[in-house]
Amino acid sequence: MFGKNSTIKKYKYRLRPALAKSYGGSATYTKEQVDKTVDEMGIDKRHIHYAYLMYCDAATYEANTPKDESIDSMNSAIASLSGIGLFGAIFSSSYYGGGEGGTGGGDGGGSGE
Repeated sequence: MFGKNSTIKKYKYRLRPALAKSYGGSATYTKEQVDKTVDEMGIDKRHIHYAYLMYCDAATYEANTPKDESIDSMNSAIASLSGIGLFGAIFSSSYYGGGEGGTGGGDGGGSGE
């Protein structure tokens, strides 16, 4: 479980600034942009679907999330790490803040950790 938590924290706090630096501030990023940035950063891709949830559109998240994961379970995992959950993290990452499918938004800023 430590590995999963550590990876989610990296996605949450380090990935947004790296995406913005490489691709500009955006409401959402493509799967390819997220994959490339995660590879360049050397972050474990075992839980990449969390990054897709935070930074990609709904279609990308839905197509790439294991069947045994749900938004509720993923939100619980995120909440346990930050105490604010996915909905509190919306404004520092990107989920739900706009975009065509109701997911993917945010202002392109990071939390600076």
